[in-house]
Amino acid sequence: MNTNTINIYAAGKNIAAVLETVTAPPGLACRIIPIESGTRITSQAVNVFILRKLPARLINGAKYILCCKEHASLPPETLSTLYDLWPEPLTPSLLKFHYSRLLERISLEQLTTSEETEHQKRILEMARQDYLTGLATRWYLQEYIRRNQDEQNVTCIYLDLDNFKKVNDTYGHQAGDRALAATAEMMQQEFSDGFCARMGGDEFMIVLLGVRGISDVVRKVSTFMAGLMAYYSGTKTMKALSVSAGISQKTHGDKKSIDQLIHESDMALYEAKKSGRSCCKVYSPSLEAQRNNGSDTECRNYYLVDYENVHSAGLDGIHKLDADSTVCIFYSRNASSVTSGLNLGIMESKAEITYHHAEAGMKNALDFQLSSYLGSVIAENAGKKCRYYIVSKDSGFASLVPFWKEKGIELDVISDISGKNILSDDTLAQKVALFTGEVQYAPQIAGIIRHSKTKTEVNNSLQKLFRGTRKCGYIYRTIKPLIEDKPGGNTQSDTNTPAQDSQSQQ
Repeated sequence: MNTNTINIYAAGKNIAAVLETVTAPPGLACRIIPIESGTRITSQAVNVFILRKLPARLINGAKYILCCKEHASLPPETLSTLYDLWPEPLTPSLLKFHYSRLLERISLEQLTTSEETEHQKRILEMARQDYLTGLATRWYLQEYIRRNQDEQNVTCIYLDLDNFKKVNDTYGHQAGDRALAATAEMMQQEFSDGFCARMGGDEFMIVLLGVRGISDVVRKVSTFMAGLMAYYSGTKTMKALSVSAGISQKTHGDKKSIDQLIHESDMALYEAKKSGRSCCKVYSPSLEAQRNNGSDTECRNYYLVDYENVHSAGLDGIHKLDADSTVCIFYSRNASSVTSGLNLGIMESKAEITYHHAEAGMKNALDFQLSSYLGSVIAENAGKKCRYYIVSKDSGFASLVPFWKEKGIELDVISDISGKNILSDDTLAQKVALFTGEVQYAPQIAGIIRHSKTKTEVNNSLQKLFRGTRKCGYIYRTIKPLIEDKPGGNTQSDTNTPAQDSQSQQ
């Protein structure tokens, strides 16, 4: 325990002698100094006065005062001073009692102050150091930036782990934490001369001071990334990870701030993500101009998978998707389990993958949830260039295509992610077979669609083919997405009831 020394100014030798007999609490050392009448005290370290009277020239330096009641008229400048009063006559035992109580109070206050100081130190340390990686926090990075704002030569390297969410979702957050800690450790080893910080989540920042050639920086960052990805590939839970980086730099004569440098490195990182990830990009003013002019031509692809319908086969090709894709897998208890081979493909994919569980209890619950989610995603991406794919063999989804295309939305229905589009397949007969289930008549129906100029002609030809049976109405309605571009209104086949449709299929 640290020992604090305080000065005790006692009014005369007799009082000083009584005070000497009192044992101070642990952690407190008392230096008792007798003062006689007329003594002038100039020390700024005065802590305690033990007096019978309160001369104004003495109490300005006091923190604690003991005095007699009849002399307790304190001047205004001492209103914040703590003091005790004792009654006359003053006896040694009474003096020792008040003095002991005062020392206990002083000890408690100093102990509390010490604990508060230690607590503040711990809070400051937590604010400065990331608990998981040991790197500096984003807040401490800002403090570091302020201290070095006038530095003439600065390099900023912004790093981001690719597919980090996939590791968390597949192996749990502990696996993600281990990946972050390992990344931070290798970063500190490689850039021991830099300031390394965790920006939050899976993003990191390295700030290098001093003159450095940009080609040397790129070479060093690329070497670090290669070593990092080699480590990832050798660890089962990290195989899906890679890293992207953006670099910005200012040299002597540049007037931009370090805050601006961080923004530029973020822009370069964004460009690396656009370019397929797992790469390093250097900031140039053209990147800013592209975004400001709206010339960013990135198109994001969304795949909404009806897993209950297509099962594992519908995810064929997922391993080939790039970072510009998002796969939303909708499943229910009726869906098949994921095979080990498919899980490996999911892990290898660079796409963002999310899972959505459809609650049972209502017929076509998954279809309704998928359609509703499609609408919400389209609304969120209003003004952005996106393509949407529903991965399903359910012909009911085909009706959504003309609805959204009228609103300028690119939507297709495909049977699997590899791109077997059931609406743009070269073989029209295959579409008809998929929509109607009529494999035997598919070529003939395809011929009718191809040669008919209007919806009415299609309907009349179907009536002849099926000799006016109710199956004609069923077939006509199921192939409507394939004849939307033909002129003509509703036909008699459009007006059949659901019961009639059910009979026509029997």
